[in-house]
Amino acid sequence: MNTQHRFQLDFQKTSEYCVKHNESKIQIGGRTVCKSCCIESVQVGNKKHQDQVDHSIREKHFASAMLPTRYADCGFKNYNITNDGQRISKAECLNFARTIISGGSKNLVMTGRTGTGKTHLACAVARNVMNNKKYARYITSEDMATDVSNAWKKADDSEASAIYRYTEYDLLIIDEYGLHDQHESRLQLVHKVLYSRYDAKKPTMIISNFTLAELRNSLGDRLWSRLQHDGLIQVECNWADARLSA
Repeated sequence: MNTQHRFQLDFQKTSEYCVKHNESKIQIGGRTVCKSCCIESVQVGNKKHQDQVDHSIREKHFASAMLPTRYADCGFKNYNITNDGQRISKAECLNFARTIISGGSKNLVMTGRTGTGKTHLACAVARNVMNNKKYARYITSEDMATDVSNAWKKADDSEASAIYRYTEYDLLIIDEYGLHDQHESRLQLVHKVLYSRYDAKKPTMIISNFTLAELRNSLGDRLWSRLQHDGLIQVECNWADARLSA
């Protein structure tokens, strides 16, 4: 028997009528249905399933970025602006996010005292980038140095592999640069990641409580030069600690 005929369902038009689609209903499998209604139902079901899959992927995508829980919902819309410096900083970070989304490889350094909203803006950048199907990763400089230095202790890892992992992200945000990473050997590991990302033309965001001059001195002339090669946005947050005034 022909396979096509074997699986063909027996249906016939009925006297019932679908007002919605202006067509006769058919009888199939003992049921009277509108063919167009059935097609719409399947399409709606498929879309609902795809939406669930997309939502699950998005949640895993955002979770892998490791944004701090306190800042997980921080965006540009809920960034509080009370002075011109904050307005400029937000604009620069928004421009940086758009550059990454369009495939650019600029870098950004953000300096200033604690409590000035640097991490909020960094997470806003990350969220915008990830909403456009790019991969971002947030990590402190200390934790990244520790992860890379401990790689050799694992049977299935190495320093090179660890550096490669941090190189793969479309955006890497290194927070608290200079806080607990100034031992020469640890600082070298952080710099190796930065050099690797420069070679791969991947944008990096560095956040520090250093002044801009102190950060440049810590990074060194060779690395500072490389950060500027594809364009370097410099954001200085010099206003008061918002946590103390809260």
